[in-house]
Amino acid sequence: MRRAAPALAAVALALGAATASAQMGHDGHGMDDAPAAGVSMSASAYAPGGVDVLVGDTVRWSNDSVRVHTVSAEDGTWSSARIVVNETYSHRFDDAGSVPYYCKLHVFMRGVVNVRRILLDAPREPGAPGRAYVLHGRTALPAGTPVTIEADAGAGFQPAAETTVDADGTFATDVVPQTTATYRAVSGSETSTAAQLLVLDRRLAASGRTRGGKVTVSATVAPASPGATVVLQLRIKQRFGWWPVARAKVDKHSRVSFSLRLAHRYPARVVLTLADGATQLALSRTLRVGPR
Repeated sequence: MRRAAPALAAVALALGAATASAQMGHDGHGMDDAPAAGVSMSASAYAPGGVDVLVGDTVRWSNDSVRVHTVSAEDGTWSSARIVVNETYSHRFDDAGSVPYYCKLHVFMRGVVNVRRILLDAPREPGAPGRAYVLHGRTALPAGTPVTIEADAGAGFQPAAETTVDADGTFATDVVPQTTATYRAVSGSETSTAAQLLVLDRRLAASGRTRGGKVTVSATVAPASPGATVVLQLRIKQRFGWWPVARAKVDKHSRVSFSLRLAHRYPARVVLTLADGATQLALSRTLRVGPR
C-alpha cells in the first residue's frame, strides 16, 4: 500500500534510480569498454548461445561453472586464455558480421556474436491499442542518417515510422500499434534484428472508500499485468487539471491500493502507464473521493 503526501499543494512524484556494476577477471580484449552483452559459461554451454551487438561493442563472458573454458573464434583470429571459475573474458567487435566461436577444451560448446550496424531495442513492457509507444535503438551510422521503423502484424513488414540518427548514435520514434506486431529498424541496406511489441487491451476497474478524512482507492488491471505501473490522480482546480498524487506497481494478483488523507472532496482516477509513469495506456472511470 502506498501513502500520498498529506499536503496536496506539495505533492509531486519523485523518481530516482541507481545502478551499480563491477568487472573482474582477466579481460583479454576491450578491457576499458563497458560490455554491451554478457554471456554466461555453464559446464557445457554458453548462455545465451547467440547475442546481437553493435559495431564497436564489447561482449563479456563469465565462467559460472567449475569447469575451465576458453572463448575462441572459429577462424582463429582471437582467443582467450583458459578461464577458470568466476573469471571473465571480454572482446570488442569492430566489424559487422556473424562471428562464431567455441571452447577449445569442450569443442561441443559453441556460440555466435552477430555484429550489426543498427540495433532496435526490444520493448520492455506491453503497449496498448491506439496509444503511442516509443521505440529506441542504436546505430553505427552517421548522425542525420534516415531510419525507417517497419512493422509486421502478420502480412509482412511495412513502414510504421520515420526518424533520423542523433549525434550520440541513438534514434527514437513513436509508433501507434493496434495489435501485437514485430518491429525492425532499416536504413539503406542495414537491417536490425526483429523485436516483438506485445499489445494488450487492458482495462482498469477502480473503487474508492472514505472513512473520516482517510481515503482508500483500489484498482484491478485486466488482463492480469503483475508489476505494471499505475498512478493515482486527483483533479485539483489549483493545479488546473489532473495531478498525480501517488504511484505504485500492481501486485501478483494485478491489484493495487492507495491510501491518503483529504480535507476536501475531489474527482479521482487511476491511470495505467508505461514504466515512465507518464505514458497513458488505460484509464479507470472517474471517482469522487474525500469527505462530503
